[in-house]
Amino acid sequence: MTDPDPPVKDAPHVASVLKLAAAMQRTAAILSVVVAVVAIVVALVLRGTPGAVGAVVGGVIAIALGWLGTFVMAKTARATPAGVMIGAMTAFTGKIAFLLVFLLLFRGTTLFDNQAFAFTMLAVTAAWIAGEVIGFVRTRIPAVDL
Repeated sequence: MTDPDPPVKDAPHVASVLKLAAAMQRTAAILSVVVAVVAIVVALVLRGTPGAVGAVVGGVIAIALGWLGTFVMAKTARATPAGVMIGAMTAFTGKIAFLLVFLLLFRGTTLFDNQAFAFTMLAVTAAWIAGEVIGFVRTRIPAVDL
């Protein structure tokens, strides 16, 4: 009988990438949901039901697209650092393509208020990015290993 192959040990960067992705996603999700709820309430007060619907759509899309980046980061953690970067850039390109298609399909729609949609998406995206930065900084993992 031969012994089974020993488990393959992860590269040194894998644990750091996984820890960073989890912290960034957690902090960004909390901050984004808070901003989205506030935006929905403000849109409902200022623009009525169509404003609230637009804010919900904008918030959901912004959170989903923000989550995609950290999800890809976690899933590509076992790749080389260059592979992680390629995954991140591919996710970014996918986000832009999705937004382009969505905006073209719903151009001039009366299903929801476009201004509430746009301002909510902008605010939630900014909150997601801020949450990622805060989560990254709080992990205290060096970005460059010397």
